[in-house]
Amino acid sequence: MLLHICGRRLRLHTGQELLAGGGISVGVALVFGVLFANTSLTGSAGELIHQVVGSARLELAARSPAGFDERLALAAGRLPGVRASAGVLRENVTVVGPRGGRSVQLLGVSAGVVALGSLGTRDFGQFGFHVAGGLILPASVAEATGAQPGGTVTLLAFGATRSARVGAVLAGSSFGVLASSSVAVALLPVAQRLTGLPTRVTLVLVEPRKGADRRVAGELRTLAGGRLDVVPADNELRLLDEAVKPNDQATALFAALSVMVGFLLALCAMLLTVPERRRFIADLRMQGYDWRQALLIMACEAVMLGIMASLAGVVFGYGLSRLLFHRVPAYLASVFPIGSQQSVPVSIVLLAVGCGMLATLLASLPLVFDLNPRRARDAIYRASGTGSESVSTQATLAVGSVGVGLIVLTTVLVLILHTLALAGGVALAVATLCLIPAVFAGAARSLARGSEQMRGSALILAARELSAVSTRSMALAGIAALAVYGSVAVGGAQRDVLRGLDQAIVQEWGAAQIWVTPDANIFDADSFRVSGATLSALAHAPGITSVLAHQGGFLDVGRHRLWIRATPADGAAMILSSQLLRGNLAHATKLMRENGWATVSSGFASERDLRVGGAFVLPTPSGPARFGVAAITTNMGWPSGTVTVNTSDYTRLWQTTSPTTLAISLKPGVSSTTAKRTVEQALGHDQALRVQSSGERIAEVESTVGQGLRSLSEIATLLVIAAALAVAVALSAVIWQRRPRLASLKIQGYDRRQLWRGLLLECAIVLGIGCAVGAILGVYGHALASRALIQITGFPAPFSIDITQIAVTLALLAGIAMAVIALPGLLAARVPARASLHE
Repeated sequence: MLLHICGRRLRLHTGQELLAGGGISVGVALVFGVLFANTSLTGSAGELIHQVVGSARLELAARSPAGFDERLALAAGRLPGVRASAGVLRENVTVVGPRGGRSVQLLGVSAGVVALGSLGTRDFGQFGFHVAGGLILPASVAEATGAQPGGTVTLLAFGATRSARVGAVLAGSSFGVLASSSVAVALLPVAQRLTGLPTRVTLVLVEPRKGADRRVAGELRTLAGGRLDVVPADNELRLLDEAVKPNDQATALFAALSVMVGFLLALCAMLLTVPERRRFIADLRMQGYDWRQALLIMACEAVMLGIMASLAGVVFGYGLSRLLFHRVPAYLASVFPIGSQQSVPVSIVLLAVGCGMLATLLASLPLVFDLNPRRARDAIYRASGTGSESVSTQATLAVGSVGVGLIVLTTVLVLILHTLALAGGVALAVATLCLIPAVFAGAARSLARGSEQMRGSALILAARELSAVSTRSMALAGIAALAVYGSVAVGGAQRDVLRGLDQAIVQEWGAAQIWVTPDANIFDADSFRVSGATLSALAHAPGITSVLAHQGGFLDVGRHRLWIRATPADGAAMILSSQLLRGNLAHATKLMRENGWATVSSGFASERDLRVGGAFVLPTPSGPARFGVAAITTNMGWPSGTVTVNTSDYTRLWQTTSPTTLAISLKPGVSSTTAKRTVEQALGHDQALRVQSSGERIAEVESTVGQGLRSLSEIATLLVIAAALAVAVALSAVIWQRRPRLASLKIQGYDRRQLWRGLLLECAIVLGIGCAVGAILGVYGHALASRALIQITGFPAPFSIDITQIAVTLALLAGIAMAVIALPGLLAARVPARASLHE
C-alpha cells in the first residue's frame, strides 16, 4: 500500500518531485565533490608505499641522492636478526618516448624484493623481473610517453641521456595503484647503469625476524655510523602526511562551508514540496487515515526521495570531482611516490548521503505539526499555507543578535589567540546565515515604504511578495550569502598566498638572466654532472659575466622532509628579502657567507624553539652538523620547511660538487635568446639539460606552485556556480507554484510584462540581500583566512582586498541565477487569469 500511494503521488506530481530530487542531488553532489577533493593524497600514496616496501618493517636510508655503497646493503642482510632484505636505488629521472616525456621515480631493486613480496613480485613470479628485463613502466607512464613493451625509450638522469629498453608495462587491477603511479622499476644493476651510479643504493628494506625489530634497529644504527637514517619502512608515508597536512587543513574551512551550502541546497529543494504535501496530508485525514498512518506514509515518501536523490548526487559528485579535481600536484610528485589512483572512502559516501537524508527529513518536520490528533482541522487550515512559513519578529531579532554576537566574539578571540583564525572563519559563516533574516526583514520594510512613495508596478509587486520573511526566501538568500562568503574569503586568501609566493619566485629566479636545470623540479633538488672544462667554457663565452652553481636537495629530519637550499656565497639571492620574517638582512647575509650559518623557516624554528643567533643540528650525510641561525624566513613554498645554507657547507657536508642549477648572468645589452644559444652550444648536444631565460623559468615555477592551491580556486568556482544554479532552480519552482496567485493579480489588472518584471525584481532582491551580506563578511573572512594560511602553511600571504575578484564572484552568481530564472518567470507570467479559479 505504501509503495502504491508513493508511486501514485510521483505520477501525479512528477515535475515537482523531480525538481525536489534534483535539488537534493545537487546539494549532495556538492558535499561529496568537495569532500572527495579534500581527501588527502596519502590514500593512494599509502597503498603505493606498502606495495614498494612489502613485508619490510625497517629501512636504512641515505641522506642524499648519491646514496651509499651497496656493500652496506649486503652487510645489513647478513645481520643475525634479519629474515629478508633488499637494496633499492631510488632516483628522479625523466622517461622520454614517442609522445613526450614524463618525470618518474626510478626504483632499482635487488632480487631480495621477491622475499619481501614487494612491487607486485607475487604477480610477476619469482623470476619475473629477470624475464622482463629493462624498464618496467606503469600503464599511466607508458600511455603518456607512448612507450611499448620491447620498445626503446630515452632516460634523462643526472644531466645525461641513456637509452633503455621497456621490458614490461604494468596494467590491470592486479597491480593496484602501482599501475597508475609515476614510478619506473628496474633491476638494481640496470638502474645503476642508467643513472651512472655503479655500486650505489639509496635505501635498504629490512624485514626482521619475529620479535627482533628492536635488536635489528640497533644493529642497523651501528652499521650506519651516524651517516644514514634507520627508520620504519613506511616512514615515507609519515613524511608525506606532514607535507600535505597544511594543504588539507587549509581546505578544511572551504570543505566545511561547502557542506553547509550543500545541506542548505538539499533542504531548500525539499521545502518546495511542503505546500503540496500539506494538502496531501489534509486529504489523508479527511479520508479517515489516523495520524500514525499519515506519519508512516509521509516518512516513507521522504526516505525514498532522500535515498534516490542522494545516491544520484553521489554519482554526479564523483564524476564532477574526477573531472575537476583529480590531479596530483607536480611539486609533491617530484618528492614523494604518489599514485594518481584515488579511492573513494566509504565515510565520504555516508556523510554525503547522510546530509541529503537529514535535509529531507528536516524539511518534512513541518508536516508533523499537521498530524496533531487532537486538532485534526489544523491540517486543512495549514494546507492553505497561510502564514505557516513566516518567521516571527522575535525569532528574527534573536537570530540576528546571535550573528552579531558571533562577529564580536570572533574578533575578540582572534585578537587574543591568533591560532583561532580558522575557527573564526567558520564562526563568521554561521554569523552570515544568522544575519540574513534581520537584513531581509529590514529590506522588506524599506521596500514597502518605498513602494508607497514611488510609482512602479514591479516595485509594488516585489514589496508585497516580500512583506513576510519566509523560511524559503531566507534559505535561498542564505545559500547565496554562504557561496559569496566562501568564494570571497578563501579565494582572496588563496590570491594572497600566490602573491606572496610570486614575490619569492621573482626574486629567486630574477637574480640571473639564464638558468640551466636538469628538469622541471622547482626545488632545485636534482643534481647533474658537469665538467670543469664546460663551466670554464660557459664563464668565458661571449656575453656572459658569471656562472654560479646552486645546490640543494631534501633531508629527512624527524617528522619532516626539509628542503635544503644551498646558494653560493656571492649570489644575489642568498636570502630572499621578501621572505625574511626575523633578523637583519645585511647582518644575516654577512653571516651566511661564512661557514656554519643557515636560515630556517618559521615552522622549523617554532618547533625547536629557535631564535636568531641560536643553534641547531642537522643530520647530514657526513654526520651531525651544527649550524647557527642567521635569520628566520617563510618556508618559501615547501610546507614541511626550508633550511638555506651556503654551497661551501653543502659541498663539504653532503660530499658532492654536483650542481642542481646554474645561474648565468649576462653583460648589458645581451639578449636572452642569443645567450641561450651560446649556453646550449657550450653544454653540448649530449647533455640532458634545459636552458631557460629568467622569464620562462619564473612562469614555469609559478604554474607549478599554483597547482598546490588550485583546488581552493576550483572549489570556490564550483561553489558559486552550484549555488547559483540551485538558487535559480528553487526560485523558478517557487515562481511556477505561484501561478494561481499571478492569475489572481491579472484579474486585478496587472498585465504579463508587469508580472514578469515584478518577479525578476523580487528574485534580484533575494539574491542581492544574500550577496551583500556574504560579500561584506567575506572580506572579514578573507583577512582571517589569510592569517590562518600563514599559520598553517608557513607561506607568505600579504593581505589585500581584490575588488575585481569580489565583483566577478557577485556577477557570476547573480548572472547565472537571473539568466535561469528569466524563462520560468516569463512562462509563469503568461498564466491565464482563469487559472485563479482552479485553486
